[in-house]
Amino acid sequence: MISVTGVTNNYVLQPALLEKHTKTLDWLSATVLWKSELAFFQRQLEDLAALRLMREDRSEVNHFQNLVLFYTVEVIEDMRKKLRNHESKLARMLETRSEWEIQYYKEHGELMEEAEALSARFEKLKADLKAAIVKLATENTDNY
Repeated sequence: MISVTGVTNNYVLQPALLEKHTKTLDWLSATVLWKSELAFFQRQLEDLAALRLMREDRSEVNHFQNLVLFYTVEVIEDMRKKLRNHESKLARMLETRSEWEIQYYKEHGELMEEAEALSARFEKLKADLKAAIVKLATENTDNY
């Protein structure tokens, strides 16, 4: 790849790398949104847990609270770490002007596929959470 410099002789990000950089930042932004959505669901589950629920309902609330915690602390944070490391590699490539490093490009594709798969899993989790909260709230409407 040919490096492009601006009038100031500062390094200018190539369009292909700029696109990869933007996509990575988009996924980082999505992880922030996911965490805030999970915080909302956690509050809803805490409200439900405070009710006098039957044993199986308490168990279901507990199960979803554990899932929310797992996604918040483990899954999303792991993805954020991978995305930040990926951005650091891009920064090093630009500092050393070594845009030809094939590993970055291979890693980018794999990481974007992983982020898309996580997004699909997260959407499924949200749908399950919504359905469970509505069901539990409806069943316990006298207490909610």
